[in-house]
Amino acid sequence: MEVKEKTSMLEEVKREFQSSSDFKYKKYSVGEVTLHLCYLDTMVDSEVIQTHILERIISTDNSDRIITTILDSDDAYTLDECLQAILSGNVIVFNDNNLSKAKSYSAPSNNSDRSISETVSETITLGPHDSFVESLKINTTLIRKRLRTKELVIKNMTVGKKYPVSLSIFYLNDMTPKSMIETIEKKIIELNTNGKVEPQQMIETVHIQNIIEEYPSSPFPQVLFTERPDRTIRHLLSGKPAIMLDNDPSALLFPYDIYGYFRSADDFNFRSFFGLFFYCLRIFAFWISVLLPSTYIAITTYHSNILPVTIFYTLKLSIENIPLPPFIEAISMIIILELLKEAALRLPNPIGSTIGTVGAIVIGTAIVQTNLISNSMVVVIAVTAVASFSLPSKEMSIAARIMGIPLLVLSSIFGFIGISLGVFMILAHLSKIRAFSYRYVENPGFSEFLLLKNKKEKST
Repeated sequence: MEVKEKTSMLEEVKREFQSSSDFKYKKYSVGEVTLHLCYLDTMVDSEVIQTHILERIISTDNSDRIITTILDSDDAYTLDECLQAILSGNVIVFNDNNLSKAKSYSAPSNNSDRSISETVSETITLGPHDSFVESLKINTTLIRKRLRTKELVIKNMTVGKKYPVSLSIFYLNDMTPKSMIETIEKKIIELNTNGKVEPQQMIETVHIQNIIEEYPSSPFPQVLFTERPDRTIRHLLSGKPAIMLDNDPSALLFPYDIYGYFRSADDFNFRSFFGLFFYCLRIFAFWISVLLPSTYIAITTYHSNILPVTIFYTLKLSIENIPLPPFIEAISMIIILELLKEAALRLPNPIGSTIGTVGAIVIGTAIVQTNLISNSMVVVIAVTAVASFSLPSKEMSIAARIMGIPLLVLSSIFGFIGISLGVFMILAHLSKIRAFSYRYVENPGFSEFLLLKNKKEKST
C-alpha cells in the first residue's frame, strides 16, 4: 500500500482507522519536538504508554529517531508496516519533523490473556499441572522455563495474507535435522499460494496440520495436539519440532508415530513397570475397539460353532427373539452411542453429564426390554466404547471407532475372512504412511520406558 504524495503517512494511518472507535490519536510536545501517537486502546496498556513511552523519551539523535531503552521497538517506513504494527498491539509514534516514517513500540495489553491453569482436554494424574494458553508469548515462556539451553531455537513466522497470524517453530538445533526445518518453513510460506486456504480465510491449526501430514485423507492422525508443556518438551528432546499458533492453546507435535498416541505424558512420571503396563493396556484397548463388534457379528452369523456349548446356548437365548440381524443391531447401537456422546459434549456440563448417564440407562433398558437389541450386543458396544475412550488421544479414539465400521460390513458378509482382509488392509495402510523419513509404525516405543532401557544397557 503506497502513501499518496500530498498526504503524510500519519494522515493515511488516521484515515484507515477513522471508523474504529477504539483507535486513539494523541499529540504531545516534548521540548521542541512534537510527537504523534497512534494506537488501539483495546490492544495496548495505557499505563505502559504513560510510563515507558512518554516519560522515558529523553532525546533524539541526528536522524530524528526517538531513543528509548525500555520497550521493544522497530522502525516503520511504509503504511503497511504501520497498520500491521497497530493491529499487533503496538504504539506508533511519529516525529513532527519527519512524518514519512515512524517508530513502533511494543505495548500489548495482558488483560485479555487467560491465566495459566490445568488443562481440561488432557487429564493429569501425576506431573506438572500447568498448560498452554492462547498467548504465544506465555507459551514460549513455559517452554523456555523447562528447556534452559542455547540449543533451543524458536523461529517466529507470520502466515495469512488478509488476516495475518503469528506462529512459532520450536526445535533443538543440535538434534533436529536441518532439512526437516527447511521443509516445514517452505510449506508454511507456500500455504497461501497453493490454493488450500482462501485469501479471506484465517489460518488455523487445521491448515498447518494439513500441510504437514503426508496423508491428510487418512483416518489415522499424524500430528498430535497437546496443551501440556511437559509433553511438548519430551517431544523436542526426541529431536522433533513443534509448532504453536498465536491465540491457540495447542501445540502441534510431529512427526508422530502411531505408538505415541497410546502413550500418556503421565506414563513417564510413574515407575517404569506401571507405565509399560498402561501402555500395553491401551494398545490392547485399541484393537478391542476396532475388532470386538465385527468379531461378535462374525461369530453369531457364521462361526457360532467355535464357542463352548454353555456360551453358545447363552448367546442363542440372548438373540433368539431379536427381529433385527446382528449387523443392523451393531450399527444402530453405534449411532445411538455417538448421539449420546455428542449430546453430552454440546450441552452445559451439569446437564451433559446427566444426559450421558440417564440417557444411556433409559435408552439401553428400553431397547433391551422391547427386544429390539440383544443384551449381548449392548454389552459388546459398551465394552467397545469404554476401550475407545481409554485412549489418551481423542483423534486416535475417533480413528478406532471409524475403522470398526468397515470391519462390521466385511464380517457380516464374509465372517472371519472379511475381518482378516480388513485387518490386512489397515496394516498395509499403516505401513505406507511416512512423514519426514519417519515410518508411522517403525518403533513400538517400549524402549521409551526406563526399565527396559536400563536392562539393555546392563546386558551390554
